[in-house]
Amino acid sequence: MSNIHSLQKIFPAGFDNGYGSLKLLVEGFKVVRAPSYISTVEMEDVPGRVVFNGTAYTVGESAYRTGNYFDRNTDNNENKVNNALLTLLGALAHLPHRRAWHLKLVVSLHDVGLAEQLQKVLNGEYQPILAGKQSDVKVEVLKVVLEGMGALFGHPLPKKLTILDFGNGTTLYSRYNRGQREVHTAYPIGVEVLIDDISQKMKHLNGGKIGDPSIIRFCLEMGHTRYSRDIDIKD
Repeated sequence: MSNIHSLQKIFPAGFDNGYGSLKLLVEGFKVVRAPSYISTVEMEDVPGRVVFNGTAYTVGESAYRTGNYFDRNTDNNENKVNNALLTLLGALAHLPHRRAWHLKLVVSLHDVGLAEQLQKVLNGEYQPILAGKQSDVKVEVLKVVLEGMGALFGHPLPKKLTILDFGNGTTLYSRYNRGQREVHTAYPIGVEVLIDDISQKMKHLNGGKIGDPSIIRFCLEMGHTRYSRDIDIKD
């Protein structure tokens, strides 16, 4: 099958390095959505596997499936910026291989005060191995926008609009009037509080032990409540 993008040189893209999940949309490809986990455990050239600057790591579901220790974005408030290049390359390693990617990128972030720092982390030209194959990756960040802005696009909007964005580590409240933002408040609490609550309340199902938050998140993101073959956390 011929590659319909073979002649395309530049790819517009959007990236959200979330606390709970990373999301990458590259023009012409399906959205990559994966847990924001990074593992340095040795493994095969699976989707999300990256070798970069002499270090090998895996991003996403494959990192979770190792069953070993992995870093999570949600473990540190600075990870949305510091891990951004690692997770972006990991997201690209989920897409069909290309010898060269030139991404013109719009990135979302909960605090645009960190926009300049995020651009420094991402902008540049890199030569990673993505899922076992060498690639040249050029990243140009066109703009850093506030999380929640995506909800404003593609919909007929009322004059007054309130947006609630329930993230893993933060909940954002934004108020718009005639397309202009009047209020934008970030609350340092998110879905991980719900996940922690479930992990505590499922002890009676789990032999008296609290549940593994990573497994609970994985269940919910996959759209079911089967924690294991024997445990259903629906209640």
